[in-house]
Amino acid sequence: MKKVLLGVTMALAGGTVIAGDQNFDNRWYVKPNVSVTKPDTDKNISSGLEMGLAVGKFLTEKVSLDFELAQGTMDSKSGGELEQRTYGLIGRYHFTENTGFTPYLGLGFGVMNSTLDTSQDNRQATGSFIGGLSKALTDNVHLKTELRYRMENADDSIRPRDDKFGDFLFNAGLAVMLGEKSTESTKTDLIEQAPIDSDKDGVSDAKDRCPSSPSGSNVDGSGCAIVDNDDDNDGVPNSKDACPNSKAGAVVGSDGCEVQVVIELQGVHFDTDKATLKPESIAILNAAVKTLGEHGTILVEVAGHTDSTASDAYNKALSDRRAKVVYSYLVDHGVAADRMTWKGYGESQPIATNDTEAGKAKNRRTELIVK
Repeated sequence: MKKVLLGVTMALAGGTVIAGDQNFDNRWYVKPNVSVTKPDTDKNISSGLEMGLAVGKFLTEKVSLDFELAQGTMDSKSGGELEQRTYGLIGRYHFTENTGFTPYLGLGFGVMNSTLDTSQDNRQATGSFIGGLSKALTDNVHLKTELRYRMENADDSIRPRDDKFGDFLFNAGLAVMLGEKSTESTKTDLIEQAPIDSDKDGVSDAKDRCPSSPSGSNVDGSGCAIVDNDDDNDGVPNSKDACPNSKAGAVVGSDGCEVQVVIELQGVHFDTDKATLKPESIAILNAAVKTLGEHGTILVEVAGHTDSTASDAYNKALSDRRAKVVYSYLVDHGVAADRMTWKGYGESQPIATNDTEAGKAKNRRTELIVK
């Protein structure tokens, strides 16, 4: 709206209109509507309905102008009927749309003809203050609801010696757009260009004190890179670290918080009901020794698990012994003892059903849990 007003001002002052566009729906529309009217108490008439028909269009993106005709008949409390016919112009200013509704304010000026029973028509000027909401139901149909306060001058056929009245009207109508949707351009004296951002850091060159920031840099309002330390050395910068005090060597996620990593030593098997390693387990354990040697800072727990074949106590003791055997093998082959602990969990943490032999085989396992 600022662009339109400035353009008009410059034109009146003799300035040259050179560039710029502002688009809006400039179609004509018709709006059948109905009002519930609560008359001024001094009129001594009952509330009633007024039926209306308006024709209008938007003159700018936010300003519309309607010509409206309306007629209503209400009962006089002293007997008879009052017929009111109004016609005039209504201008509305529409604000920014919010949650699908567009609020607006308006002013109206017109003429009212009033007839009480068979008495002669009385004509008086009217003025209205309007506040309302508009909702686009489709591209071609808009619902408009509004509250009006309508003032009118004296009407001796209604109540002698009173020189003005004020009625309240609740009005609702459907604005039906006519024809195909088009746009209208309003020329202005402003040439707007998108701000240039050479280093693509989100700060325009005009405000960028560091115009050569590396692509993807985290920059401040002046376009300069923000120094983002990693105090706990976990690979996640402080600005993104939700757990800034991770212990050294811990495995962390993208938020800097520790995550549990479980390495199942598939192929490590024991003799039935014993803690004696089978020969095929040696190759797997040697591979684990090599891996732990390549990652010399991680800490692990050797965890033993069984199926549910025996009692809880028996299974807990068996898994303890098996975990201790694996722990000892790793220590004996070069993994520092202070990097590891061991624990048996028995049958308490199954990863498959114990109702089948295949499930039981999966539950009999040894794991390295990275701390």
